[in-house]
Amino acid sequence: MENNLKRYFYKKENSNIEQLIYKKYKTSSAKIGENNRFRHQLWLDLKCPDFNSNKLEALDYEKNELVSFFIDYNRCHNQEFANYSKKTKKDFFNLTIRPRLNNSSLQIQNSKSEARSVNFENKFGPSIGVEAEFILPFNKNKWAIILEPTYRAFKAERVKPVNNLTGGELVANVDYSSIELPIGLRYYLFLNNHSKFFVDATYVVDFDSNSFIEYTRNDGSMVKTFDINSGSNLAFGLGYKLNNKYSVEARYQTTRQLLGNYDLNWSAEFNTSISIILGYSLF
Repeated sequence: MENNLKRYFYKKENSNIEQLIYKKYKTSSAKIGENNRFRHQLWLDLKCPDFNSNKLEALDYEKNELVSFFIDYNRCHNQEFANYSKKTKKDFFNLTIRPRLNNSSLQIQNSKSEARSVNFENKFGPSIGVEAEFILPFNKNKWAIILEPTYRAFKAERVKPVNNLTGGELVANVDYSSIELPIGLRYYLFLNNHSKFFVDATYVVDFDSNSFIEYTRNDGSMVKTFDINSGSNLAFGLGYKLNNKYSVEARYQTTRQLLGNYDLNWSAEFNTSISIILGYSLF
């Protein structure tokens, strides 16, 4: 820098170091003009199918913007690179608020009595989680460990006609709320310096709270009740993140057993076929 004049240079492999040409000057009308020839230099010298004239026209002669441009160029050509610019943020930890919409179902089976088997069909419901993400400092920060406590609830009722019960109807109710704790790995695929796709896989530990399944007659008298004892399961997600701030993810979970402490005649398979998750990173 000389008299507040910044000079930036670049070099391609097997070529000489070139100065990016930029200059401010006074016009005949005493106004300030700009020589932005550096844009033309980059357009001619650094080709990429993803670049267009609008990208170059919007490029300012500023360090951060030029560094971002060269990063995009190297990624476009799958080139190894190192960014030696001083970072204001060490992006090795992210905390993200993640509300979502779940599509869930529950199927209860009794191997000795078909009358007690009930299918609670797919139901949409909201939930919310807070994700802690730890970026691993290798392989270009493409890998991360994620931990995401999430509150969810599923309530439903099903009335089923039966022949062997007073009143001729069996009323099945489920009231299931829990804190899920997915723990797993995420892999990023960078598109450019501002956006990236990701895939993740997690092992989900579930902590149910005062949850139950109960059967009653149509007059409200009790037939049978179960305290839910939920098991663990797996989850797999595919998502997109913009500016390390906003994200959206589609996640699928495998079946989870809710009656782990009852005999083999009973099973209750809870399934979340799809969750659409939005994210906003606080830091």
